[in-house]
Amino acid sequence: MTLYKTIWTLLKANKSNLLIGVLITVGVTFFYAQSIDVENTSLQEANIALISEEESPVVDGLREYLKEKQTLVALEGTSQKEIDDALYFNRVNIVLHLPADFSKQVEAGQMPTIEIQSRPDAFSKTIVTQQVNTFLQTLLLFQEEGKTVSEAIEETQTALAVTGQVELSTEYSQRMKKMLTGMTFNLLSYGLFLSIFSGFGVINLAFNRQEISKRNQSAPLPKRMLQRKILLSLISYSLLLTFGFLLLMVLLVIRTSWDTAAWYHILNTFLFLLPVISFSACVTSLVKNSEAIGGISNIFITGSCFIGGVFVSANFLPDIVNKIAAFTPTYWFVQNNTLISETLTYNQRFNESFWFNGFVLVTFAAVFSMIQFILGREKSRRWQYNSAKN
Repeated sequence: MTLYKTIWTLLKANKSNLLIGVLITVGVTFFYAQSIDVENTSLQEANIALISEEESPVVDGLREYLKEKQTLVALEGTSQKEIDDALYFNRVNIVLHLPADFSKQVEAGQMPTIEIQSRPDAFSKTIVTQQVNTFLQTLLLFQEEGKTVSEAIEETQTALAVTGQVELSTEYSQRMKKMLTGMTFNLLSYGLFLSIFSGFGVINLAFNRQEISKRNQSAPLPKRMLQRKILLSLISYSLLLTFGFLLLMVLLVIRTSWDTAAWYHILNTFLFLLPVISFSACVTSLVKNSEAIGGISNIFITGSCFIGGVFVSANFLPDIVNKIAAFTPTYWFVQNNTLISETLTYNQRFNESFWFNGFVLVTFAAVFSMIQFILGREKSRRWQYNSAKN
């Protein structure tokens, strides 16, 4: 009982460090939760950038038509880097690249091919594509009737002047809610990993101090039993944190919309907890100072969240970065959350993909535990050798 009280006292004394990940996760989760209720909202207008190498009545007509339907944005530059930055920072949702001979093709009665770039979450891409096609097809139709380009543009604008309001369907609302729920669960990887790793670091640094370690060697409690009790206490601490985070998800995100996806997200969280605990136990048992703990938190935990798709969608990252991220448990946790969010029917194919990702998480846990076991035995042998030598 005294041991558990000591561990609890150490955790309370370092609560400011332990709560960093919790507070960040709670704050961002609350922000995401405000966007999840999309039951009775209308589809927002898209921010569109129209890039053309020429100026002509056809281009002007298309531009004016899109202004009435969506929000037209002028980019500061048209290089690929500037376009990627505009998409990444959400200044635009969709970029339309008109071909160099756009006007000539239209005047010749041909349907030009327009290259479209968009954000992965640009749900208006289909509507914008349809609007562009509708304008061009109507324009070509009037040209076939013998009208000049100017007359055809004017007739097209008149014919398409009738407007309406696009409402979100129930299926769209459900898909949006599932996507945002998956993104919110992704945040748990940062909050859980950082808080649990910091907790393991605080306790193991305290008990691994040389003077404390020597005193415990003369205690009536065997060393293995002492380590087992410490590990059991830290696992209890980890489970308490996990249940707290999941309760937050239930209150802010899931609420009354319990479904199959919610249960899979919760199961995936507990699968992710296994490598988090084993990694934290393995690394903190070897680290000797708090600076190293902070360095690992900043480099490995925060870094794995960035390249693993928590803070930045994997769709925006180069393929080589995604391959590197695959060597972290965070990547597979996010992959499972994304799979759950994008799945409409939870069939055999889904189960195979889900459990494959879950198996990888369990494998990470086994590898970290094996490394700790091997290094622990080697450390124990060296200690016994030094004791016999002295």
